[in-house]
Amino acid sequence: QGGYPPQQYAPQYAPPPQEEEEGGGEASHSDCVPLFYYINGDLRDHFYTTNFKELEGGKLHYKFMGVMTGVYATYKSGTVPVYRYYNNFDHDHVYTTNYKKWGKGGSYRTPDGEHGYTYEGVAFYIYKYPRQGANPIYAFVDPKNGNKVFSMNSKVAGPHSDNFRLQGTIGYGGCTPSANDGLGLTHPGGGAAAMG
Repeated sequence: QGGYPPQQYAPQYAPPPQEEEEGGGEASHSDCVPLFYYINGDLRDHFYTTNFKELEGGKLHYKFMGVMTGVYATYKSGTVPVYRYYNNFDHDHVYTTNYKKWGKGGSYRTPDGEHGYTYEGVAFYIYKYPRQGANPIYAFVDPKNGNKVFSMNSKVAGPHSDNFRLQGTIGYGGCTPSANDGLGLTHPGGGAAAMG
């Protein structure tokens, strides 16, 4: 019954539109979904998804850490996509808003590139600029290898990221998933978990 990585990803032929819209207004709560956070301690890999069925309560040595924050599963005005890549050799996931740098194939760090990362599509969407009701998502980077993780806390990168240094803000999340998401999210946008 399927190991990791899953073989059925939605086709992504081009990055979704990215509007250069300044912040302002209130964060939308329609189409808001929980961002599930997992860590594989053996591989030191951080995994994020809006699809709980990918790893459910934890499998394949991934420990379920909880819901990091609320994000969007579909494009909303003012949001930017966060793309997911996977390296089957290193068993490493990378999340980035920079499609131009990573591309879909045959470019830097993609299947034909030297590091062998495969494009897995859009993982989720976040606001690019501040919005009322949205919280900053911070990027931390490992100075040794450039690996990046994300966190809702500007002072703590999270588990398995002891030497990571704060790089800045990548965007804003924290919308409130609907009450019927079955998760009982009681602290929207306040997750202390790291992402990366």
